[in-house]
Amino acid sequence: MKRILAAISASILALTAMAGCGTYTSDDNASSSALTSSGASAEDSGSQSASEPMTFTFIGGHPVTLNPILSQSSDDGNSFYLLESGLFRYNENGVQNEICENYDVSEDGLTYTFHLREANWSDGEPITAEQFAYTLQCFLSPDMGSPSASTYYDILNAEAFNNGSAQWEEVGVAVLDDQTLEITLAEPTDDFILTLATSGLIPLRQDFVEEQGESFGSSIDSLQYSGPYTLTEWTLDSSITFTKNPEYWNAENSFPVETITLLKVDDSNTAYSMFENGEVDALANVSNQYLDALADYITIETGANGLMYLWINQNGMSEDAGKVLSNNNFRLALNYALDREATVNAITQVDTPYSRLTLPFYDGLNGGSFVEEYPVNSVPLSGDIDKAKEYLATALEELGLSSVEELPELHFVTWDTTSQKLLCETMIDQWKQNLGITSIQLDQYPIGTAIGNYTSNEYDLFAISLSSSLTPWDALENFVNGGDYNAGIWSNEEYDALVAQIQTETDKAKKYELTQQAEQILLDGSCIIPFYGLSTAYATQSYVEGFGLGGLGAGFLFDQLTVQK
Repeated sequence: MKRILAAISASILALTAMAGCGTYTSDDNASSSALTSSGASAEDSGSQSASEPMTFTFIGGHPVTLNPILSQSSDDGNSFYLLESGLFRYNENGVQNEICENYDVSEDGLTYTFHLREANWSDGEPITAEQFAYTLQCFLSPDMGSPSASTYYDILNAEAFNNGSAQWEEVGVAVLDDQTLEITLAEPTDDFILTLATSGLIPLRQDFVEEQGESFGSSIDSLQYSGPYTLTEWTLDSSITFTKNPEYWNAENSFPVETITLLKVDDSNTAYSMFENGEVDALANVSNQYLDALADYITIETGANGLMYLWINQNGMSEDAGKVLSNNNFRLALNYALDREATVNAITQVDTPYSRLTLPFYDGLNGGSFVEEYPVNSVPLSGDIDKAKEYLATALEELGLSSVEELPELHFVTWDTTSQKLLCETMIDQWKQNLGITSIQLDQYPIGTAIGNYTSNEYDLFAISLSSSLTPWDALENFVNGGDYNAGIWSNEEYDALVAQIQTETDKAKKYELTQQAEQILLDGSCIIPFYGLSTAYATQSYVEGFGLGGLGAGFLFDQLTVQK
């Protein structure tokens, strides 16, 4: 399984389709060196003004946690992108060598040997191969409880170690010396380098992490910095200031802005006014009501950023709720009663109604997209009220209930933003209008609390977005029982068996067919219900260049950001 990532175009995948033995390197003098077999690099075009240091202030989401081992939020990832370095970095030019200067791949495609460049932490201490190995140990340790452990299951014995059935010494991670890290895979895979570039594999210093304990990542002093910036101010739920790190290995040739300030402004009217008054240089997300007013400043990224899902917990928050939600016909009734087209048009304007789990940007085998070549039966985007009513009548009969008035109270949990409130209230209203269900209650919490409810299964229904995966089957791997995003809320042995077969299948046509079958089972189960494809509308002042979404979970990129006021 892989950590769910942000959007990727098929062309980027080609960067990592490297078979056989080879060495790949980058130019030390380039800030973002495109990964190629010849060692060619793409030169960074950004340059810092000679007059005074550039600063950049924008409004956007704040991190839930800066503990990289426990992080799940894309807002966390935006901060890690600035504060930490990896073996590789993903930016607007694709996969770039970062702390890894070059690497070798064995002829059988199983063993990767990474040669690290000389690079330092912000306190001047050297970054070593041992620190990357320790990070992998943290991600995979069952005691650490990382929600992203399965990201690294391609590594030999990684899953067994995470499950407690193998020792760390048996995992395919070896430190050959301070500058050389060796990773051995269980099976060859085309996207391992891409996974490393987008998975959050950063170095960690064991002594520091152990000294911080549970406070690791909770404040400026409980973090260490290997990336282009350090954290110099952090006021919870207010502002974060990132200041350029002179110890970053490529500080002189990259990330030209000296200071980046991230503000948290919940009120969309206030955010709009601050942008109009020139108090901020960008808005990471423009409210629907201001799309027309800010049309000259807006960029809309559409198509493959991920999906908004409705999650249904079969166990429920009460015994009665669990009995109802474990009934497949009841779940199908909720699914078919939803009008995705009307809802999206009413609340987001920029997002795309969608009812499949596999996004449309993946390539098929015959020149079309995967979704064209491997169709499935999914709910009509406008819903089907008659069919929803049939499913509900069957469910009530199976449950021994005479009417919807006898249904138990169900808790629909989400976080406390206006957009989420509107989305969830619209769903609840459709279930009321179309099915007569009045027992669904909306519970909104601060985002940290809401995510905590989600990870601990303290909900009946939950609406949350997940960014897209590297391949069509990656997303499906997360939903097996016990997977990264299915902690027992749904179980299907046939589905789990298909996903296991997909993981070991080497014939691509067969792999696609199995993916199609698994997706159909998951859709028929209606426990994880896709609702719309994610898009982002962001606004930048005319004097800002180089601010935009990079895809693949990198969030907003700052590698070539310039601010010429």
